[in-house]
Amino acid sequence: MLNVMNKDGTLNEVAGIYCGLDRFEARKKVWSDLEETDLAVKKEPHVLRVPRSQCGGEVIEPLVSKQWFVTMEPLTEKALHAVENGELTILPERFEKWLMAF
Repeated sequence: MLNVMNKDGTLNEVAGIYCGLDRFEARKKVWSDLEETDLAVKKEPHVLRVPRSQCGGEVIEPLVSKQWFVTMEPLTEKALHAVENGELTILPERFEKWLMAF
């Protein structure tokens, strides 16, 4: 998967001629370029639910990034041991059987 956006909302070198443009400027420029080259098919109004930050209301863009993971095995062993010794109670009890299956 190619990532064309920097963390600051500008486009990176993968975006080619749109590199360095702000994401909103880039969208307008892409559409303008499509119209100028007769590659735009049609333009029509639509409603789009855009995810926004709860704090400031900024638009949240999907961003490809490296993921980090926690090694769960050591945590699982401790949790199982705590359940077996009665240090930890799982409610409802049917979930204890599910946990013990691991």
